[in-house]
Amino acid sequence: MKYLFIITGIAYGHLTREEAIINKIKELDKKAEIIIAGYETSYKHFRDDYQILKLNSITFPNLGFKLRVTKLIYKNYNFIFYSIKNIVLINRFIHEFKPDFVISDWEPFALFVKNSYLIWNYKPKYSKANNLSLIIQKVFLNAGYFTARVLRKKIIIPSLIKENNIKNYIYTGLILRSIPDKIKSFEKYKDFIIVMIGGSKYGLEMARKIKNISSGFNEKFIFFGYKCKSKNCIGYKEFKDDYLSYLRSCKAVISLGGYSGISESVFFRKPNLAFPIKNHLEQYTSVEEFKDYIEIGDIESSEEELENKIKEFLMNLERMKKKLNTLRLSNGADEIAKFVYEKAKLSPYKIP
Repeated sequence: MKYLFIITGIAYGHLTREEAIINKIKELDKKAEIIIAGYETSYKHFRDDYQILKLNSITFPNLGFKLRVTKLIYKNYNFIFYSIKNIVLINRFIHEFKPDFVISDWEPFALFVKNSYLIWNYKPKYSKANNLSLIIQKVFLNAGYFTARVLRKKIIIPSLIKENNIKNYIYTGLILRSIPDKIKSFEKYKDFIIVMIGGSKYGLEMARKIKNISSGFNEKFIFFGYKCKSKNCIGYKEFKDDYLSYLRSCKAVISLGGYSGISESVFFRKPNLAFPIKNHLEQYTSVEEFKDYIEIGDIESSEEELENKIKEFLMNLERMKKKLNTLRLSNGADEIAKFVYEKAKLSPYKIP
């Protein structure tokens, strides 16, 4: 059967979870024909392995550690125009390709794509807007939920604690590329602390500060998204396919507030100290959802404040591990792949 995936090109979290779903679908449907529509990180990641449609992209001015909504709007003055172009492009392709299932991860224009399902992790009930920037984001994101209900679009929502499906919401477990038992561990890195910056530049300043203070710890740090090499640190600038092997081996994780990164550390029962990007509502809601199982820091902390926060975090690792071990979790990638596969079999394009 034919499947079309529309994947945002902002950072790596969305594309890695969609890759997990794609791999599960390929296990269920040996003749699956997969097409990816994306830009920036999603386009670059999938272009060598799949037929791909290049979309007009959203620009994120992602320098520093704060999301500036006014700058984001200024950089995307042509957002509506590009969205219309993407809608026309995708709907024209659907008419020709006739996919049996269309799914989109965090692309707003997909609300207006024919027969599309949506994967969103933002949950309005966890959002707390206390300044103008956050209020603007909340209005925009909540409008997306409202529009989806009006258009009767189904939204698939990965969650730490699964809820009953209501209205147009389909709740699943956290989306994982693989479960720990299927991942090879690296004995060499069993006592390392992972610092995961991902595909965003927002955390580079924080990574630099951690490198600077690392000599004050009797710990080894391994960075992803930040290249470095010193007595206590090694780091990789590019995305690594075997990241989960490092995750399974490490003792703890320091990350930004991205949903996929936190999901993986929690599922692997690794204590996580998360620093959500300043004024980034989606990341604020992510850490709010996981707050009982992670530690939360301030990304604008000075080196001295950061050092004290990490020391406090390391003192609480055993307590956090015990709490993480009480969770009963399932892999949402399996659930979603089965759902997509069964729905695809009912496609009006499918020939009996």
